[in-house]
Amino acid sequence: MKKSISLIAFPFFFFLFFFGCQDAENILPPPAEFSCENSPKSCELTAANGHFAIDIFKNIHGNSPDDNIFISPFSISTALTMTTNGADGETLEQMRNALRINNLEINDVNGSYQELLEVLPNLDPQTKLKLANSLWPQEGAPVLPSFLDLSTNYFNSEVNTLDFRNPDAVNIVNEWVSDNTDGLIENALAELSPEVAMLLINAIYFNGTWKSQFDPADTHQAPFYLAENDSASVDMMHIKEGTFPYFSNEIFHAVDMAYGDSIYSMSVFLPHPGHTTDEIMEAMNAESWETWLSSFRNQNVEIFFPKFEMEYEIKLRGILSEMGMDRAFTSSADFSKMFEGGNVNISEVIHKAFVEVNEEGTEAAAVTVVVILNSASTNMLFNANQPFVFVIRDNKTNSILFMGKMMNPVK
Repeated sequence: MKKSISLIAFPFFFFLFFFGCQDAENILPPPAEFSCENSPKSCELTAANGHFAIDIFKNIHGNSPDDNIFISPFSISTALTMTTNGADGETLEQMRNALRINNLEINDVNGSYQELLEVLPNLDPQTKLKLANSLWPQEGAPVLPSFLDLSTNYFNSEVNTLDFRNPDAVNIVNEWVSDNTDGLIENALAELSPEVAMLLINAIYFNGTWKSQFDPADTHQAPFYLAENDSASVDMMHIKEGTFPYFSNEIFHAVDMAYGDSIYSMSVFLPHPGHTTDEIMEAMNAESWETWLSSFRNQNVEIFFPKFEMEYEIKLRGILSEMGMDRAFTSSADFSKMFEGGNVNISEVIHKAFVEVNEEGTEAAAVTVVVILNSASTNMLFNANQPFVFVIRDNKTNSILFMGKMMNPVK
């Protein structure tokens, strides 16, 4: 008789990517080839990005320990790395340190992004993954052609000049974001100052289907036990038995649920009774993360998992300043490789994200907007019925695309 493992209520990291169902007669293109042996520089970058992802997520968690969280670290790091190409001096040094890419050569970083932005959407032909970048300079602003060339060549950025004194400017930008997130994020910006010198934007969207789908007939109302010793009723999905990668340590047990052909997956980390998501967050760092990823082994698992939607919005200026790049937000910032004469700084880094998880799969999107202002204007039974943390990644490059923390699925 096969042994069946039970996981009890969990906070979870889930790495998720997923695929859209295809008709049998459709012929899919072959998946993109990628290996760390052939692309070591790109894997050095994804390791650094993973370090940044964990650090920024832990910082946000520390400021909001009881709140749901969902972000795309990949979107944030992409938008900010584009911005570093316009920075110099101490501003550049602080930004590279905060992004955890300080030990990598700038040319290698740019070249690796060029490769990742091409490869990631094509790793699994059954997965819909879109990555889009854009620059929005103020009409007539003295943007250096060398900066625009770097952005278009390495980050495949669109360049759209805009007059931010036009009241319709915010609608134009929001429409671009909506188009590049399949309508999941419709109002990325509430307003724009007429003193904006440029926006740098990354948008990410993905949609995929579970490799082992949940049967809607097995979904039922069940309690989700909240951190404050209360409970909420949720639609709980159920897989009675299946083979999934699984592991357990003294703090939590974890399961990995694949999408598509298993290139993308959601890894869920559920605390043992008597332990909490705070302990998972405390134990998580770049080193332990690698250990956790290498610890999964196939087991028979019964899974309970809640259906949920989550929208999340955060302004990252404070968090990023705490992580060491405070100079970029001041009038002494040096973006002389972006604008002739410099005299600009980052006003804010705005991030919005959305995720929906159901019996079929997952749909998620995020946008990061770096707002540049003229400096003179700067002012085993796996029962997910309790808070969990989740991460979305790919299993080829180990890029962490999204991270989340679900504290209350009915909010």
